[in-house]
Amino acid sequence: MTAEATAVSLDAIDAALTAATPGLGEDEQRLAAAVLRLLSAGEPACIAAAAAAAGMPVPRAGPTLRSWPAVFWDGRGRVTGFWGLALAEMPHRICHAGIGPHAWCAWDPLFLARVIGDLQVATADPVTGEAITYHIGEDGTISGASHPHAVLSFLRPGQPWDDGVITSFCHHSVHDPS
Repeated sequence: MTAEATAVSLDAIDAALTAATPGLGEDEQRLAAAVLRLLSAGEPACIAAAAAAAGMPVPRAGPTLRSWPAVFWDGRGRVTGFWGLALAEMPHRICHAGIGPHAWCAWDPLFLARVIGDLQVATADPVTGEAITYHIGEDGTISGASHPHAVLSFLRPGQPWDDGVITSFCHHSVHDPS
């Protein structure tokens, strides 16, 4: 597989990410952060707990969560995967406060740490399988990288994210331990 690298400004990437993400008001931002924090504890997140953590009424939180793309549910109506974070096993393992859920994409830990706190990340080069590890602080600082010159390939989204975001976007964001 040959891919041509293209230099793109951070402003262009930020604009593309903003366009792909649902617009969220303050209440919705608190709800999204609450769901991510609850999932980071390693258990499915129920609507009532997310609503309470966000300070939002349950009758509003449930329909809001169900209206968003890429929210994954178990048979008991609890969230098990949400916007970059999953309880199901995925290639990118993160550890927060001794608990290890998974990130959908190689780049997800970069924003998840700012929401849920310090993360220890373990992933693998998609070609060689070589382990890549690092720590990312709540402030976004990366330290202890096993491959300090590694780069992250990033597919700039060209459309709003939907329930297929993992296959249409995440599978194209990879670490290169070069």
